[in-house]
Amino acid sequence: MCGEHVWQWWWELNARRPPGFENLAPFSYTEIYNWILLTGLSVSYRDIRWLVAMDNAWLEAIANEKEDRRRREKEEAELNKGKGVRR
Repeated sequence: MCGEHVWQWWWELNARRPPGFENLAPFSYTEIYNWILLTGLSVSYRDIRWLVAMDNAWLEAIANEKEDRRRREKEEAELNKGKGVRR
């Protein structure tokens, strides 16, 4: 499959992502550069653009999921508040 190697690289980089407090940080170009140096892989500019685009899409999906969860919890709390139910 075309680009499958970039997908595998993304998973490798993602597994080494530093933890964040509330939000995850995107891969920095410094992290990508150091990873390229350490692995000795031949990575094209297009591959790096794909890695960054994939990472941005993943982070956006995570942020949307968190926002949806907050919204559902807020709606549930409002419903329970009206019913006199406590958690």
